Amino acid sequence: MIKTILTTIFLASLSFSVRASIDMSKEYKELKKTTEQKIEVMDKKLEKVEDRISELSGDAKDEMEARYENFIEMKDDLKDRLADAGDTTADKWDAAKDRIEDYADDLESRIDKAIN
Repeated sequence: MIKTILTTIFLASLSFSVRASIDMSKEYKELKKTTEQKIEVMDKKLEKVEDRISELSGDAKDEMEARYENFIEMKDDLKDRLADAGDTTADKWDAAKDRIEDYADDLESRIDKAIN
């Protein structure tokens, strides 16, 4: 009887684990798609930053070029974080997802400030 109960508990936990893995995989695909779309938008905005750089001179130009390079580094970091998120464990998934979304939003906000 105890053996049957333990087997049932084990199989139930295994089933839950597989289901959680499938859900996380689906969520990762959704996160990847939306983040890649955000990156495409950022690329277009970065083109506007480049245009802005060409209009500037002196210290203002140097400062904007430095900001632009920082944006590129941040965008590359975002891509790396997104790729690494695919290997995140289920118990750390929500936090990893939130960090990526927040990072992408912060980067886009910084780019927007540079354009305006």
